[in-house]
Amino acid sequence: MPEPKAQRPVARAHKRKQTARRAAVRPSTDGRTSRWAHLACWATDPASGWDARLWRLWALYTALAYTVVLAIIWVLASLGLDLVRVAVNHRAVGTLLIAAGGAALYGAVLGTLQWRVLRVRLPIARRRWVGACIVPALIAWIIVVVPAGISADTSGHNLRVAYLLAVSQALALGPLIGFGQARALKPYTDRWKWWIAANIVSYLVVYAIFYLASLIFGSFDFIDGEGTPLEAYIVLISTTPISGRWLLWVIAPSATRP
Repeated sequence: MPEPKAQRPVARAHKRKQTARRAAVRPSTDGRTSRWAHLACWATDPASGWDARLWRLWALYTALAYTVVLAIIWVLASLGLDLVRVAVNHRAVGTLLIAAGGAALYGAVLGTLQWRVLRVRLPIARRRWVGACIVPALIAWIIVVVPAGISADTSGHNLRVAYLLAVSQALALGPLIGFGQARALKPYTDRWKWWIAANIVSYLVVYAIFYLASLIFGSFDFIDGEGTPLEAYIVLISTTPISGRWLLWVIAPSATRP
């Protein structure tokens, strides 16, 4: 049966309203999609410093450095070396000696491996970058690692686990480490200050993700200051892709100084 002529204008008006509503929603969706597409294009644009090989090497070397440092600490603690007793008996001198040894280990391993990526774009000396890693690591060992070992020894907790967890937490002091490294980058790139922000943001993003995971799955107690060395290690490794991409932008050829 044909539709009455009086109802046809009403039907057409209704269709026009629906079309207008769809048109009003589509720009918002398209806008969000285009922003994500623009961000993805920028992240992989060589003009912004992107280099897939250097990015993979940075993540690999940093993860390898964390693994080596934690493995050496685990071996030393397993051998029963009474490092805590040195700090307790000799107080400030003992604490400083242990912290200096740990910082030297951290700087030598992490600094040397990361420098292998930096040297591709910057004429930075290895000694300069290693030193930028040692100084903040020394502070971290004094305020985090040695006190944790003393506390575990006096309370009867597993000293090896306490050391591993404390070292992992010390390695996660991104802002402190980023500040020292940024100072080392200052003569070579105009974006050296952004390396401080890179360390802060990368850790905050990863911490937020794992915090949500702890709320949903009831795991990753490391975010609350507890947990296992494995959880701390996973958090550390997860920051490297973000910090690596940011580093490539900081030392991009368009930002480096002659």
